[in-house]
Amino acid sequence: MKQNPNSNENHQIQVQKEIFEEIKEIIKKTDVSLVDDLASLLNVSTDSAYRRIRCDKFVTIDELEKICRHYNISFDKHLAHLDENNVVFKVALKKETLSFDAFLSGILTDLKRINSFPDHKLIYSAKEIPIFHFFQIPELAAFKMFYWMKTLFQMPEYENVSFSPDFVSPKYLELSKQISEEYSNTNTYEIWNYESIHSILAQLEFYYESGFMTQEMALKILEKLKELIFHIRKQADVEYKFPIKGAGAGKEKSRNYYLYNNEIILSDNTIYAQYGKESKCYIPHALLYYMSTTDQKYCDHIHNVFNGVIRKSTMISGVAEKHRAIFFNYILQRIEEKRAKLER
Repeated sequence: MKQNPNSNENHQIQVQKEIFEEIKEIIKKTDVSLVDDLASLLNVSTDSAYRRIRCDKFVTIDELEKICRHYNISFDKHLAHLDENNVVFKVALKKETLSFDAFLSGILTDLKRINSFPDHKLIYSAKEIPIFHFFQIPELAAFKMFYWMKTLFQMPEYENVSFSPDFVSPKYLELSKQISEEYSNTNTYEIWNYESIHSILAQLEFYYESGFMTQEMALKILEKLKELIFHIRKQADVEYKFPIKGAGAGKEKSRNYYLYNNEIILSDNTIYAQYGKESKCYIPHALLYYMSTTDQKYCDHIHNVFNGVIRKSTMISGVAEKHRAIFFNYILQRIEEKRAKLER
């Protein structure tokens, strides 16, 4: 018989209901039966599992811990809505459990989930060129990953090593390729500014001047960077993304690439994703590290902020040929200036 809930029990029912709704979303595209899986996890009958899912029976603290660990969900997240000032974030990459495989695989998994919903969109506030673009060209992908592992993660095996694309694991490059291919199918709104090119150029110059990159290699990376910029410009021309090699812009796709230039607001690489009834925000902290949250109020807030930024930005994709030319000519000029400096 269903319990007659008081105020506290109402809260517990609501939280328990939300947890099982989240689990249903997680497993709905798998072959997992929630009732059978839950019964096995808690060592109870299927009837007892049904009663917990319907909230006819409360889960115990021990059961709740097992459920959250098994389905990798946050109990705190479902409590946070009881106080609108609380937002629960998940740290995507912890140094003590550092795995670059897991980092790249996590990006790929999230993109696949976003793309599985036809009505999705992703807004990227780009302090620097989004990493998904670098992943289209093996040499650029290798340089960025080498930089992360050597300078940001300070992995011992990279300490006294000079950059070479061959030093980066083929497994990492294959994962990065899959990520770039998945990103090409994502409905994307990118907000750049004139500062977005400076980060990669500064990293390149630092490695060259520190003796961790030969002049020949530095110039080669610059040439590949120029190739990438021309490709991004082509994508902005037609407003859809396509592989840098293979079928090009002549094979028309649905519009999925909207590029903006904001001249007054400095971006920070925050990402907002909306897919189906869900939304998720990725907030950078400590350089490459990201925190993420699916807190609805917070995500709605970030979405509203981004919409405001977009309204104050200049669209440089599609028909905005003049503004697009000015913007990309600036970027190409910065690359040529860096080339001239390295050739001295």
